[in-house]
Amino acid sequence: MSQSTRDKKGGIRSPWGACSRTCGGGVQFSYRHCDSPKPRHGGRYCEGQRAKYQSCHTEECPPDGKSFREQQCEKYNSYNFTDLDGNRLEWVPKYAGVSPRDRCKLFCRARGRSEFKVFEAKVIDGTLCGPETLSICVHGQCIKAGCDHVVGSSKKLDKCGVCGGNGSTCRKISGSLNRSKYGYNDIVTIPAGATNIDIKQRSHRGVRHDGNYLALRTLEGRYLLNGDFAISAMEQDILIKGTILKYSGSMTTLERLQSFRQLPEPLTVQLLTIASEVFPPKVKYTFFIPKDVPFSKQKGKEKKSANVIRPMLTSQWVLGDWSECSKTCGSGWQRRTVDCRDVEGQASSTCDRALKPEDIKACGDFPCPLWRLGPWSPCSQTCGEGVRTRDASCIDYAGKIVAPEKCGHPAPPPATAACVLQEC
Repeated sequence: MSQSTRDKKGGIRSPWGACSRTCGGGVQFSYRHCDSPKPRHGGRYCEGQRAKYQSCHTEECPPDGKSFREQQCEKYNSYNFTDLDGNRLEWVPKYAGVSPRDRCKLFCRARGRSEFKVFEAKVIDGTLCGPETLSICVHGQCIKAGCDHVVGSSKKLDKCGVCGGNGSTCRKISGSLNRSKYGYNDIVTIPAGATNIDIKQRSHRGVRHDGNYLALRTLEGRYLLNGDFAISAMEQDILIKGTILKYSGSMTTLERLQSFRQLPEPLTVQLLTIASEVFPPKVKYTFFIPKDVPFSKQKGKEKKSANVIRPMLTSQWVLGDWSECSKTCGSGWQRRTVDCRDVEGQASSTCDRALKPEDIKACGDFPCPLWRLGPWSPCSQTCGEGVRTRDASCIDYAGKIVAPEKCGHPAPPPATAACVLQEC
């Protein structure tokens, strides 16, 4: 380990500390101690940042199928949490429903259940903020990083999932489905290695429960989503060997499955249809696969089921998409339309008001930039009235100086002030 050094702005800076991760992009800190010796006789405390951090161990982790956040949740399996029937609970990461400002807390949910806990106020430094971002958590804050796992890097994954690539190593696959029969209908089998998966099922004329629902199963026949005619109404995360597929839930007018990272194993996307005579499906899908991976589309195969569920011919709350956040930083609001519609998509007044979903929610990713004031300069006169000055910098959530207009209002505090050391 390197020796401590004296910073140019005063103070002793410690050697770089231990890396928070052994692979996949960790963080290490160096601290500056400004009290050895303490300032005296008009001296000043050292200026600038007391703590510095840098990326470390940026090489990729072995493909063991578990994300770093998953490993942190898994640690709590040994605490032997059980449900009311005495069944032992296993913990996996929870992303769905977590506020952007809480992304760096350790939210874990019980596998196969909706129950969740916040086990830690801060995840370990170097943990990804979410499945759809390259940013990482540092001291509980979400900080920009690149696909090379370096803090502040602008390197991005291309559409093929290649870090810093130009998109030339893969091809786009797209398709649609607008006819189906009762039961489970195969839409497409997505091969391992596919990236930027996006499957959409748009409800008929804004009717939320139109009798068509996305389903997902493995090649072995195990359902990961909406199997056995059981529909998941709420937003959820589907965990597959360290990769997350985000499901919108069936409560939305645009039902959606998305994944941004490479798929570790093939999966078959299906449409569960329970009312095809009333509402035809509107399914569209896109994803990217390596050019050397063979692919052929399904030929209209469907899996029928005798256990048909008839649609409930009642009015429903129909949800619009959330608007953009009202603020780009700090606490803002998002809104959406929530309308009562009958099965024909017409306005209705018979929905249960007690079950009306929220139409406004809080949002906001990062704290707004703030003014940071430097120390006052010495008085310009040794006697009589003089002037002293100080710097005012606009800094963002990561402590970096940004354009003054980013700080907006209020205006920066005065940068000059009168001073009198003694009468002449």
